[in-house]
Amino acid sequence: MTKKLALSFIICISSLSAVDIVPLANKAINYKSKIYSHNARLIQANDTKSCKEYLDITTLKKNKYFAKHYISKNKPICAKDVYIPKINKVKFRFGNLEIEKEGEIIRETKSYIKIKNVDGTIEKIYIDGRKY
Repeated sequence: MTKKLALSFIICISSLSAVDIVPLANKAINYKSKIYSHNARLIQANDTKSCKEYLDITTLKKNKYFAKHYISKNKPICAKDVYIPKINKVKFRFGNLEIEKEGEIIRETKSYIKIKNVDGTIEKIYIDGRKY
């Protein structure tokens, strides 16, 4: 009788250790869109085979994560599904005018500079500071 009790106790302990807290997406997250902490909720799940490493809500709050692909509603948010973008800062001068922006220089001439912003838009800034 005690062997059966000990065996059932071991099975219960092993099944409890398989339960993890998993972050699920509250709504669908589009490709290359920012993931906010309010877009995820925590649940307890037995199936931990879909991801090797899950993200926590605290790590979502600390860093700016973007989706590598479309994440549908009620799917777990894995570490492999998100990335932190590399942000370049561009600093340029036109006489007394000094501008610092996040982005990447595409073209630079004496009269203007073309910058590709982080969101993918292209901006043209002339010497006098006007934008095109």
